[in-house]
Amino acid sequence: MGDDKVDLNVTMNALWNAFPSVASFIDFKETDREVSARAIPRIIKFAHKNNIIPKETEKAFIEFLAGNKADMHKQLPEELTFSDVIEIICGNSSVNSLIMQLEKITKELSLPIIKATMITRLKSHFILNTAKKRSLLRILAYRLAQKQPDLNWHYEMLTKIKIGSAKADTAKEKAGATITLHLQGKGEIITPVDISWLKMELSKCIEFLNLAGHINNKNIISSGTAAFSLKLSKKQGPVEQPRLYDKAIRDTLAIAHQMAVRWLLCEYSSLQKKLIIIIHAGLMDETNLIIQPLLETKLTGETGIYLTDYARLCARVAEVKVGFERYKNNSLADESNISDIWAVKYFMSYNYYTYIPYLLEEKMLPIHKTAPSYIKFQQALYFPEMFSESPFEALRALQRFPHSSLLLIEIAKVLRGRQMLYEAETIISNILLSDPHNVIARHMRMLTYENIAHINNDFFTSELAFERAIAESEFIIRRCNKDEISWNEIGLLYYGRAKRYVNYLRSGNTSDAQKITKEDVLYNFQKAKEYFLKAWAASPTGKDGNAMFFYACTLGLIELFSSDEKLFDKRNYASLTDKQDIFKKVAICYFTEIGWLRNYVSAEGNVNESSLYILLLALRNIIARFENSILAEGYIPYVKYAWCILFWDIAPCLTVGTCKYILDSLNEARIRTEKLIKDNLFVYQMSIVYIPPEKFLALLQEATKIVKTYITADDLKKDDNTIIDQNKFKELSKTKLLLLELDRY
Repeated sequence: MGDDKVDLNVTMNALWNAFPSVASFIDFKETDREVSARAIPRIIKFAHKNNIIPKETEKAFIEFLAGNKADMHKQLPEELTFSDVIEIICGNSSVNSLIMQLEKITKELSLPIIKATMITRLKSHFILNTAKKRSLLRILAYRLAQKQPDLNWHYEMLTKIKIGSAKADTAKEKAGATITLHLQGKGEIITPVDISWLKMELSKCIEFLNLAGHINNKNIISSGTAAFSLKLSKKQGPVEQPRLYDKAIRDTLAIAHQMAVRWLLCEYSSLQKKLIIIIHAGLMDETNLIIQPLLETKLTGETGIYLTDYARLCARVAEVKVGFERYKNNSLADESNISDIWAVKYFMSYNYYTYIPYLLEEKMLPIHKTAPSYIKFQQALYFPEMFSESPFEALRALQRFPHSSLLLIEIAKVLRGRQMLYEAETIISNILLSDPHNVIARHMRMLTYENIAHINNDFFTSELAFERAIAESEFIIRRCNKDEISWNEIGLLYYGRAKRYVNYLRSGNTSDAQKITKEDVLYNFQKAKEYFLKAWAASPTGKDGNAMFFYACTLGLIELFSSDEKLFDKRNYASLTDKQDIFKKVAICYFTEIGWLRNYVSAEGNVNESSLYILLLALRNIIARFENSILAEGYIPYVKYAWCILFWDIAPCLTVGTCKYILDSLNEARIRTEKLIKDNLFVYQMSIVYIPPEKFLALLQEATKIVKTYITADDLKKDDNTIIDQNKFKELSKTKLLLLELDRY
């Protein structure tokens, strides 16, 4: 039944991609009569047969198209050409193979037969001057929805593709980030099979990370007998501006993270074969001169991933969640060419990088706690002597590479994401046995105990888990390196504990409540505030989005709960609200202090609109930078929701455009959350750790309902810069998503 639903959704999206609006369908009907007269009845019949429309009528099909929410103003990547689109759809196949794939669509929808010459002509001269060419483009849009649904490139967008196949040299960016992957034998010969795997897997990785929209397979070039390189252009602008490399460097590191772990899981990998990955940033013409000598060097870093000095600077500016250390040459040979090389020490992948897809398969790790494979996995993990060979491929990989923290972290991450917490802790322990100061393993252990604390209803069990998490945090402070991530995570530990205490006090459970007081709540919020401030200070840019957001939230909560002790008693306040505008007052002071809000209220007492717009722009920029560093599908839904809290709860004023942004973010969070269900992955919610996707969907639904209660359809029709009526804002600002979360806990 689940597969049928997936197929139905895919087919619906494919039809929407081919006919993204009613206007597009009417244009097809009227303009291309020689094609549409025959095709439309078949298309309608196809839609009805697949249960997309209730009746086999044109009216029903038009109503279906009217329900499409496609953005008709969305732009394609600037330099995208028709050749690029064909490359994306083809993947590793030839154009002839693609035509064979499209034949089924043309027959089902009674559209014109596609010939290779049509594609060739459009590559050379992208002019849609015939009905057949336009039909071809609709078929390609249909196929794109099937193969690359996340791109959302519908027919109307594709009609605006740049003319021709080759990008003019004048428009081509000469600088960017280059990633080179090199298989190096250390006692074993690198075989043609290994090399073939590397190229094929790199192609799969690009597709998995949804980078195919701006990286083509043709960009994968051989740079040696066992090496491949991939070049990603930076944004337009000066070569020496690190900020312009943010997306390129983020994507290369994401590829490096995926490929490094995929190699360890690959059947061809062994301790005698090493995958070396080098990332360079700057002029692309200089890449080979810098990278080639490094490939000839016996680099010995654990992860096998290295960055040139400028690439590392760009990574720091982009605030990617990666730990670096200057590479130390442990060999006796004089390798002067590696003096400015940085090694990736760790990825903060537990929250910030996407899962390794192979580890989500049942042959690797159990999917559900209720599945029979879960018991077998526990036996194989805790009592490996019971099996001559582990029945799980992830555990077999662990046995091959017992000291690879990179691999073990990814295994533990999947187990945490499926709430197999004690099994995750066992994997983490394996890392700490050989590397007691591994900061990522320590973080994961702290977060695991915190997770256990939050899911336990028993007060004493929960408190014990919190105490163990705090003990881990103190170890991190004393013995491990400290950056903004460490301080943030520790701050969230205390923040979550304070929220738990509020919930205990308001639950009416006197046996639990008598053990904690208002002072305990405020103490933990104060500790959280202290650590968020340290995270803020530790950030290289001084503007860590996570720290700034939670610091503001904590300030508001401290002021709110300090103002009235009766808030802790649900008999006095059935629901938590901000009737005294405390959050707004705190926000104005906060944003004024950091320089984002100036002269907010004029001498006459009116809102300074230009000051508000500057604040909203600053918030959008900080959000964009933070989101650039996050690729973890389990974390993104809550991040989207958190920005809604930022605007709805904390911003001192709202515009129509901001309200639209909130609703769009809630919708995107919903879509991303639904995608987690099929892999039985939980949503990572900051300060609570993990919650079931179904529970998070209910939270999103409630938040959407609240926003729509105050912001009407008529409001949303107004200009984006229109400020929400102050009387309405005063009323809606009493309801805080953050406070509802406390009672929903």
